[in-house]
Amino acid sequence: MEDVVEGIRRLAARLATPARRSHAAAMAGLTVLAAATLFVACGGSSGSGNVAPPPVPAILNINNSTDPSSPVGLPIEINGTGFQSAPGKVVFTQSSSGISVTVVPDASGWNDSGTVVTVPKGDGTNNFTVPGTVSVTVNTTGGTSNAKDLTLVQTLTFNVNNVTWTTTTPLPTKLGGLSAVAVPISDTSAFVVTAGGNDGTNNRNTVLCNTLATDGTVGPSWTNIPTTALPATRAYAAMVEADPGNSLVSASSRFVYVIGGQQTSSDAPGGTTTVYMASVNTNSGAVGSWSALSSLPQALVGPAAALFNGYVYVVGGLRSDGTPSPNVYSAPVNADGTLGTWTASPNAYPMGISFATAFGFAGKLYVLDGDSATSTTPSQEGSATSGVTNANFASALNGVVGTWTATSSTVKNRKKHITWNAFGQVIDAEGIYNGLSLELERSVINADSTLGSWNGITAVNAPGANVYNAAAIVSPLQSPTATPRFILIGGQSVLLQAPSATVYYNNAP
Repeated sequence: MEDVVEGIRRLAARLATPARRSHAAAMAGLTVLAAATLFVACGGSSGSGNVAPPPVPAILNINNSTDPSSPVGLPIEINGTGFQSAPGKVVFTQSSSGISVTVVPDASGWNDSGTVVTVPKGDGTNNFTVPGTVSVTVNTTGGTSNAKDLTLVQTLTFNVNNVTWTTTTPLPTKLGGLSAVAVPISDTSAFVVTAGGNDGTNNRNTVLCNTLATDGTVGPSWTNIPTTALPATRAYAAMVEADPGNSLVSASSRFVYVIGGQQTSSDAPGGTTTVYMASVNTNSGAVGSWSALSSLPQALVGPAAALFNGYVYVVGGLRSDGTPSPNVYSAPVNADGTLGTWTASPNAYPMGISFATAFGFAGKLYVLDGDSATSTTPSQEGSATSGVTNANFASALNGVVGTWTATSSTVKNRKKHITWNAFGQVIDAEGIYNGLSLELERSVINADSTLGSWNGITAVNAPGANVYNAAAIVSPLQSPTATPRFILIGGQSVLLQAPSATVYYNNAP
C-alpha cells in the first residue's frame, strides 16, 4: 500500500515539470481519485461507517470469586473485557422485587478490563430484598454484557459492649504460635483448622480440625476429623483459606494455606519461604495431604496475611537476620487452588513490621499494629515498647496494592496480637503492649474506608485470656441472635510465657 502511495506522489511530481504542465489539468482528477481510493482502502472514513464498532463488554467474574456476595452500600470488583476506557454503566436488577438500578461508576475505578462500583440499596423509592440475588450487567457504547449473579447479604450490627465470653472444647495440646482459619461450607456448616505451633519446647507440624456450631462452640474433639500433618514443623506462620465466596475455585472446593513461619524453635529467628496447601473435604472436614506451592520471595517469620477477592496478600514479617520487613506480596488463587506467581508491590508498607494483623474489607487491605524492632526470639514477649499503634490501609485490586493511608491509631501498641473483623466493626485484642489493662479495643470502618476512633472494651466484657501468639477466627456462621462469634485459640500466657490449650468464644450478644 505504501508503494502505491509513493507512486502517486512521483506521478504528481512528473506532471509538475515544464514538459508536462499541459497534462496537469487532465491528470489532476486521476490523482485525487486514486488518493481518495487509497484513503478508504487504508482504513480511512468519510463518515460512511467503515470504523470498527466498539467491542461488546463481557463480565468474567465479580470479586474474583465463583460465588460472589456483598452487602449493599459496599464496593465490588467487576472483572471482564471490552469495558473501554471511559466509564459506562452498571445495572443491578432484582427480578423478584422488580427493581432495576443503573449506576455510573467513578472514572478513577474504571478501565477496559474492569470497574469498581458500589452496590446500591435500591432505586431510591424501593430497596432490594436482602438477603437476595441481583443480576449485574455492564453497559457501554458497545452494548450490554452478559449477566452475573451477586448475592446480597445482610449487614448486621451488634453492641460489642454487651460481649460476654466462655470456653469450649480445648486443644489436645497446649500451643502458642499456631495459626487457624475458618472453612465455611454452608449457612449452617463450617469447620475450623489449626496448623503448627510451639508446645513450649518444640515447634510442631500438628494439624487439627473441628466442627463449628452456630452458637460459637466447637465439636467435642479436635482429633475425630482426619488430618494430614504439615510436611515440616512450623510456628509463627500465616494461614489463609480459599472458598468459592472469596476465590475462583469450584463450588465444591475448599483450600487452606500455611505461609512462611519458623521451622525449628532454636532458629534465631530462622524463617522459611515455603507455602503449603491442602484441600478440606466439604462433607467431613478432613484435611488432605499438603503440597508445596510457589515460594515466597523471602523467608519470613510472623508475617501478616489476608485472602480476599481472589488474591493472597502478605505484609511484613521477620527476615532471616531478625529485621522486620516492609515488603508487601500478592499472589492470585487459581481455579485448582494453587497460587500464581508472587508479586512484590512497589508500595511497601510504611515501616518494617512483624507480628501485625491484616484483613481485607470492601476492596481495601488493612494492617494493624505489630512490632517494629529487630527480634531473634519470636516465642518471647520482647520489649513492651517495641509494638506500634499504627493502622494503615491501601486499595487492593486484582493483586495490585495502592499507596498506604494512615488512619486512626489503636489505643495500645499491640504486637503478637489478634484482630477480629465482622459487620464493619474491628476488634483488636490480646498480645503484648504497655500495661496489663485493655485486653480488647474496638473501631468501625467508615464509609470513606478510614477507621473510626478506637475505644477500649471494659474488662467485664473481655475473656481474661491474657495471651500473645494466639490464633483467632470469626465464625462464618451467624449465631441464633444473628450476631458474630469470635473464637480465640491457644496462645502463650503473658508474663508466664507458657502455652495454653484454652479455646474461648463469645456467647453473647
